Amino acid sequence: MMASAAPRVLAIHRYYWPDTPPYASILRVIVQHWHESGARTEVFSSQPSYKLGVTIDRRPPREVVDGTAVRRVTLPRDRGRITKAFNMMMFTLAAAGHVLWRRRNVVMCSTSPPVVLGAAVSWAAKLRGARFVYHCMDLHPEIGALSGDFAQPLIYRMLYRLELGTCRRAAAIVVLSQDMRRAVLERDTALDDRIVVLNNPDLPEFGTDPAKDANPSSGQRLRVVFTGNLGRFQGLEAVVDGIRDLAHEADIELILMGDGAARADLVSRAESFPTGARASVTVLPHASSAEARELMRTADLGLVTLQPGVIRLAYPSKTMTYLSEGLPLLVGVEADSELAATVRAEGIGFVLEALDAAAVRTTLLALTHRTDEIERMRPRAAAYAARSGAREVVLRRWHELLDDLVATEVPT
Repeated sequence: MMASAAPRVLAIHRYYWPDTPPYASILRVIVQHWHESGARTEVFSSQPSYKLGVTIDRRPPREVVDGTAVRRVTLPRDRGRITKAFNMMMFTLAAAGHVLWRRRNVVMCSTSPPVVLGAAVSWAAKLRGARFVYHCMDLHPEIGALSGDFAQPLIYRMLYRLELGTCRRAAAIVVLSQDMRRAVLERDTALDDRIVVLNNPDLPEFGTDPAKDANPSSGQRLRVVFTGNLGRFQGLEAVVDGIRDLAHEADIELILMGDGAARADLVSRAESFPTGARASVTVLPHASSAEARELMRTADLGLVTLQPGVIRLAYPSKTMTYLSEGLPLLVGVEADSELAATVRAEGIGFVLEALDAAAVRTTLLALTHRTDEIERMRPRAAAYAARSGAREVVLRRWHELLDDLVATEVPT
C-alpha cells in the first residue's frame, strides 16, 4: 500500500456507527477504505448516544467492524448542560489517554467535542511521535461566537488560542470547502501548506437501500425537501414563513425530515397556517439515510440553507447526497460562497437572493413555472456528484493523504 510495514492509524470521534450523526457513517467509510488499503486501523468512540429519542442497542466495549478494532467508552446521556460538559471532558481525557497508550503512525480526530478534543489529542499524538490529522467538520470557536455559546470574550480568546495551537501541531487540517480554508488561514497564514480541502462523500447507508424510483418527479406540485439537522443555524423559519405567504397562490410542498433545536418552533409555525394551507409544510422525524434518499427521489429540489456567516465555518453534508440522487439544489447561503458559485456555474440549482420569507416566496413562485428547467438539471446534478463527491473519488483522496503522511517513516 504505502510502505513495507502496515501503518497504524487511529481515528477518534465521540459518535461512531451505528450512531446516527452523518459523520458516524462517513468515518466508518474512511476507516474501512484505509483498512482495505493495508493500514492497521482503530477507532476510539463512545456507546451510541447521539439522539435522546433514538434507541440503539449497546455495542461491545471492544469489537471489530470492517476489520477495524473499535473501542467504546460508556458515558451518560447528554441530558443537560452539566452532563454534556462532564461527557465532553471525560471523553477528551479518555481519548488522549488512548493515544498515549500505544504508538501509531497517524492519529485523526474531528471536532466533536469542539476545541478541547483536538487540543488534547494533538498534544498526545505529538508526545507519541504520531502525525496528527484534524478533520474539521466545522470551525470552532468561531461558529460558537455566531451561536452565542462562546459570546464571553475571555472564553472565546482562550478557546481560540487552544484551537490555533491544535492547527499548528497538525500535519494536515482537512476542511470541507474553500470558504473554510480561507477561515483557517485567517487564524494563521503559515498553515497554508497543511490545509487539505476534501469534501465529504454522499452519505452512506449500511444496509439495503430502497430501489430507486424510475420516475422521481412529485407530479404537478413543486416539492422541496430538507433532510438533516433542524438546528439553530439553518434559518428554516424564513423558509416556512415564505411557504405560508404563497400557499394560496401556488401548489408547493415543503417536507422537513430531521430533528434539532428548531424543530418544535418549525412545527408550531406550520400548525399556525390557515386551515387550507397546513398541508403545505410537513415535518417528519429523523430517519435513516436510506429513508432520506427515498424521500429525495420524490422531490423536485433539495433545500440547503445556512444563516449568514455560517457557510465559511461549515459545509452542509446533505449537499452531495442530494446531488448523488440527481436532485437539483435550492440554496440559501451567501452569493459569494463556494457553494452558491458552484450551483450557478454547474447549472445544478438555484440560489435565494436572501434567506428571508420574501425572497423564499418570490423564488418559489417563479420556480413553479420552471419545472421543465428543473428536470433538465437532474442529469447535471448527478454527473457533478459522480465526478466530485462520489465515494470512490473522495476515498481515493483520503488514500493519497494517508500515503503522504506515512511516506517518510513507519514506526514499528
